Amino acid sequence: MRSRADLQSMRKWIKICGTVLAVLMLRVWENVQAQRLERRLTLLRMEADRLTYDNGRLQMQIHQYEAASNLEVLAKEESFVPLDPSRRIGIQP
Repeated sequence: MRSRADLQSMRKWIKICGTVLAVLMLRVWENVQAQRLERRLTLLRMEADRLTYDNGRLQMQIHQYEAASNLEVLAKEESFVPLDPSRRIGIQP
């Protein structure tokens, strides 16, 4: 039979080993979470870059369609005629 001091010493070592194991498991979990978040951040940055590129491309298309030369070409293709100034309504410059 073991003495009381041996049992206390064994309990102390079990507590120490349990604490060390818990800290190690926490560190592993922390590392896995950090890697998962890093992958997600990389994907989100790539998506942001793609959306920025698409936004620039669409802004350029808008400016091309709004250009006076493009509007003139569309007006000629649709056989639009200039509006008679007497029939205009709205704010006068």
